[in-house]
Amino acid sequence: MARIAIDLYLSSFEAAYRGDRFHAFRQNLAAASPAEWDIRPANWSVEEFGTQPELTLCDIAFHVGGALMMYADRAFGEARLEWGEIALPGNREMGTVLAWLDEAHGAFAAGIAALSDDAELSEVRQAPWRAPMRREQLIALMVNHQLYHSGEANRQRALIRGSSGWERP
Repeated sequence: MARIAIDLYLSSFEAAYRGDRFHAFRQNLAAASPAEWDIRPANWSVEEFGTQPELTLCDIAFHVGGALMMYADRAFGEARLEWGEIALPGNREMGTVLAWLDEAHGAFAAGIAALSDDAELSEVRQAPWRAPMRREQLIALMVNHQLYHSGEANRQRALIRGSSGWERP
């Protein structure tokens, strides 16, 4: 039973969440101060984003955590969870939301780790939008999803701080 690809996906998933000092989603969120956690940047580009204000870092964390729960169910569970059924934390406090996010991340990581053979990655599962997808595609989406939103969180912090460049965690 080979686990070469499984271990590579698990390593990539962990790096995208916490393991890579400069690119990991959790690292970029944790670099924010509590005062920056649930505010919108004051100076967003109307040309680029329209007249609606940006999301807060907390909003981004909710989005990523909810997706991790949904995709864990779709890739490893019964594929019955609906978006409206995702249980959010009871408040928007930074520590509470980060703990909830860690749980969502842990559930997805446990799903990857529980696979016993690379052949299981080819199993066709139901994506959140009901299309059939190979399990490995669902896993790869979550790796990329975390990295994408890590950059977004980094950018949000820079905008909140009034910085003209990217902030390092």
